[in-house]
Amino acid sequence: MDQDKRRSKSSGNSKLIIILAVVLVLVAGCGVGFYMYSAKQKAKVAAENEKTADPEKTQEQYEKLKEQATVEEDPNDPMNRKIDFAAAQAVNPDVYAWIWIPGTNVDYPILQSETEPDEYYLNHTIEKKEGLPGTIYTEKYNSKEFTDPVTIIYGHDMKNGSMFANLHLYEDKEFFDANPYIYIYLPNQTLKYRVFASVVFDDRYILGQYSFMDQTDFQKYLDELRSSINGNVNMDVNVTQETGIITLSTCIATSPNERWMVNATREE
Repeated sequence: MDQDKRRSKSSGNSKLIIILAVVLVLVAGCGVGFYMYSAKQKAKVAAENEKTADPEKTQEQYEKLKEQATVEEDPNDPMNRKIDFAAAQAVNPDVYAWIWIPGTNVDYPILQSETEPDEYYLNHTIEKKEGLPGTIYTEKYNSKEFTDPVTIIYGHDMKNGSMFANLHLYEDKEFFDANPYIYIYLPNQTLKYRVFASVVFDDRYILGQYSFMDQTDFQKYLDELRSSINGNVNMDVNVTQETGIITLSTCIATSPNERWMVNATREE
């Protein structure tokens, strides 16, 4: 009888040892699994961060690109400024023009994608990282030669003053009068534009609301810009379908259903 008890006790101890061993293996396995999961998650987050834009770092990259791409500059004659488009397009081949507004920090490449949706560069940088500040861009609706009666150029109103934030300087009449020119640089020519209206406009999709090749629609749009009660207008500037209009559009932080638009026409 005692021998049977000893055998039973020994058997019980063996089972307990086996159970404890199994538990230890499971705990160790869970620990390894958790470590591997955590490592994968950290790697995933790091990869996502690489794809996500940092507005401050992106602005630094734009400044660096400006230094590389501006190969010649005469402060007394902006028409002689030259842009190295090969350098800019090495960063992103969608760069096709450059915009500079003296008196502001608006000095950026203009992009247009042939393959991505029109709004792609609203939320992608020149390096195609997702997020702010995006880029300055136009839609496929508009010609890259700036030969359309109206070309809409989009850019964010960034809190750090980058992109199109400085367009809001044109809310001031004195600034409006003192800084009337915008320059568009293309690989084969430089275009000079005269600002004639800096106004608050509603957030309708302008390119879908008018047929600008039609003189009536073009004049309607021009009249709406000139008649705005919120902003500054120079009625002495002659604007025609031939001289065209570039509309620089950005947001108004305090009024999400409206846009701040600086409008200019080509000047020979």
